[in-house]
Amino acid sequence: MAPLSDRLLRGSASIFMMHRFADRERGSPGHDPDILRSDLAYLRRERYDLVPLGELFSRLRDRDSRLGKTVAFTVDDGYADFATVGGPVFSEYDCPATVFIVTGVVDTGTWYWWDRLSEAIAHADQRVLEVELATGRFTAAAGSPGLAKKAARDLVNRLKDVPDAERRRVLVQVEKALEVELPERAPEQFAPMTWDQIRSCAGEGVTFGPHTVNHPIMSQLDDDAAKWEIESSWERLRAQTSSAVPFFCYPNGGLADISRRELVNLRALGLEGAVTASPGYASVSRWHASAESPYLLPRFGYNGNASVFRQVVTGVVRVRMAIHDAFSRANYNPAVTTRSSGI
Repeated sequence: MAPLSDRLLRGSASIFMMHRFADRERGSPGHDPDILRSDLAYLRRERYDLVPLGELFSRLRDRDSRLGKTVAFTVDDGYADFATVGGPVFSEYDCPATVFIVTGVVDTGTWYWWDRLSEAIAHADQRVLEVELATGRFTAAAGSPGLAKKAARDLVNRLKDVPDAERRRVLVQVEKALEVELPERAPEQFAPMTWDQIRSCAGEGVTFGPHTVNHPIMSQLDDDAAKWEIESSWERLRAQTSSAVPFFCYPNGGLADISRRELVNLRALGLEGAVTASPGYASVSRWHASAESPYLLPRFGYNGNASVFRQVVTGVVRVRMAIHDAFSRANYNPAVTTRSSGI
């Protein structure tokens, strides 16, 4: 009889989403490399199949029987700490990784917009942050490092829900209002990878996918800008590395951040699939549900908790998700839903 985990995960695979890696020399926050080593050692010891994202997609397409123990790692944004810390750890365990690159940031060496906003607020003297948004005034206390961090986080989240032109306008307005001058190039703590680092990592087996030019929220763009962000990012990536793969990653990645337009554009541009930030297993049934399904694959956030990590890869989380879904269906009341939606 097949092991329990194989039966729990038959026809499904785990994709993990990561962002930053702790680089003590440069002051970069992120995943502890020693914890990552421990988790990769566990996967190797238990004979999991660690594959590039493209191989995982192929197995879903082909309904491959090996899916149950197939795991892929992805890294969003392409900070330099992947090159200095994360990449070498994956290489130690011969574990492929796919990194999604914000090509405009790599080209210029400038800031990711949320980092620049956070640093501007952190270095301001004002005790109160007030910003006029098209959706209303944003006000937050900012008189201490802790308050400034919370204010920045809250404002970043608000800016994800406004049209992209408004987001860009507010970013400029905040720096002027706070009278903060930041360097154009990001300091080491916030720096993106360079194209040379990307090509060097490619030599170690890392693959790279497009993650737009400027990391906007796709659903907040007009049609021309949305297509340009994907197409230009993909073209630039292919021009700079032979390890570019035709798989896209949506900025922010929530389902509310994606419109059907993006799925149509991705298919038209020849990209073969895309990943979201919604938690869940990548399954054969999900992949083959419709022509658009390969462009909405879920991923689990990697949080460095060994217990949670093992529950995901062994299928325990799948059981919990199934129970939750069954409970939700059993308690679903259309009448209540209809009344609530009209309030």
